[in-house]
Amino acid sequence: MTRRTVREVRAEAIGWHLRLRDGGPDDWDLFVHWLEDDPANSDAFDAVQRAETATTAEILPEHGMAAPANDDDRLPDEATSTPVRRGRWLTGFAALAAVLLVAFLALPLLRSGPDRFEVATAAGQRRTVDLGDGSAAVLNGSTRLVLDRNDTRSVELAAGEATFTVHHDENRPFTVTAGDHSVQDTGTRFNVVAEPGRFELTVIEGSVIFEPEGARVPLSAGQALAVRGNGRPVVSREDPAQFAGWQRGRLNYTSAPLEAVAADLSRSVGTPLRVDPAIRALPFTGSISIVGDQNETIADFAATLGLRARRAGNGWLIEPQARAPH
Repeated sequence: MTRRTVREVRAEAIGWHLRLRDGGPDDWDLFVHWLEDDPANSDAFDAVQRAETATTAEILPEHGMAAPANDDDRLPDEATSTPVRRGRWLTGFAALAAVLLVAFLALPLLRSGPDRFEVATAAGQRRTVDLGDGSAAVLNGSTRLVLDRNDTRSVELAAGEATFTVHHDENRPFTVTAGDHSVQDTGTRFNVVAEPGRFELTVIEGSVIFEPEGARVPLSAGQALAVRGNGRPVVSREDPAQFAGWQRGRLNYTSAPLEAVAADLSRSVGTPLRVDPAIRALPFTGSISIVGDQNETIADFAATLGLRARRAGNGWLIEPQARAPH
């Protein structure tokens, strides 16, 4: 592998951050290979994401991202209008890249160093990761797991879904952090979902402690815990055989928001799936088979709810059925 400078790695990370905004499955495959090629790549990519979060929109020049104005009633000549639109778009792209670079250089690399590295999967992909000490994690699609070579008993689920099978060690508890939440095992197999505004934990075998440094909520096999937004944890009991069903080709739900179901489908079948804002909170109870043609899976799922799924961009949109004209 050709040795790269720190500046070159940062430039590549910024390029991937911008490319994935509208990227497709092929882009994700290449991105995963890029992450795996060098631990420094995942560190740089994480820093770019933190830089964008810390950078306010006001920093971007308004004219850079805005659509070109057209106060002339005459239709512009295509040969002359296209370069103008493209030039303004490129200006906005360059402005965003510049802002990310400035913020990136200004923020400390919280995950810097060769000891922390990231393992990622693209949408629709799965991967088993040996965590050491007899423990392992199975990653669903669109998942990012941060590991530390110096501490095999602590991992971070940065995004996505994973099932952990943990070898218990009373002297060295195993901990999974996901955003503001943490889970500590007591000899366990459990599944964790981490998304913006959504945290879910299901215990398949053994037991865990949710928020070991705070609330210390004990959970045993068959119990599930969910946190929506800034709400309080909600604990329920279900058949543990239904947990982590994505590994067996089936997703199971009890009164789950449609938006969460769509996110799980996207992760498992590898196709972007959005939900009309008017029905995002619609509760769904049932089972979805994710084996077979992904387009049929999405269309059939929408039909069971009296909704429709239609192509939108590079993915699908689930929305209410169109009303018949009066």
